[in-house]
Parts: sequence; C-alpha cells; structure tokens
Amino acid sequence: MQPNYLCVFYGNHIDTLNIIYSLKKINITPIVKNESESARLAGFGIIDYQKKIYVHKDEFTKAEKLIKSIL
Repeated sequence: MQPNYLCVFYGNHIDTLNIIYSLKKINITPIVKNESESARLAGFGIIDYQKKIYVHKDEFTKAEKLIKSIL
C-alpha cells in the first residue's frame, strides 16, 4: 500500500460493508484489502475472513470519527 494511505479499519465482512457504505456517503473513497480472497485465489487455505479498509491520509481523521460513531 502506498504511504499516502492509512489503515482505518480491520475487521469482519459485515462491519466492512457498513463502513464502506458510510464512507462513500460522505465522499470518502475507501480501498479494501482482502488478503483472504487473494490467498484463496492463489490456492492457499483461508485462515480468516478479515478485511482492511484504507483511506487517503488527508481523509483519515474524518473517516476515523465516522467509524467510531458506527461501532
């Protein structure tokens, strides 16, 4: 991941979908990293179904406040 993007959330699929939807509503475009899916496609076993959400560093504070209000 480029240094201009920061991880704002790490968690399960349901919470990730809710956060992505909420971020898009306030015009923040998140990047979702799904290492489990990448591993599955490469033929490796899946350990967990956790996902990471990254946002641009300029939007990090705004995104973090939103996520705290959701969770």
